[in-house]
Amino acid sequence: MNVAPRRKKAAQLAASAPRKKEVTLERLLDAQKKIAITIAAGNTEYLPLFQRLTKEVEDFKKNENDLQLALKIASQ
Repeated sequence: MNVAPRRKKAAQLAASAPRKKEVTLERLLDAQKKIAITIAAGNTEYLPLFQRLTKEVEDFKKNENDLQLALKIASQ
């Protein structure tokens, strides 16, 4: 009986592992909205996650503004 050797599952998973996605303002806001909907449905245990996302959104916007300011100053 000629049977091909089976591949290990770990090797298959490693080859098709998803790549890390870039953190964008759009993705942060989308996650924040989903958590807000979850909290509004009565799941208040997710409030710390919502608070963290709110802080991350604020930090992202601040960093983006700082970058724009630095680029503006550098181009003068």
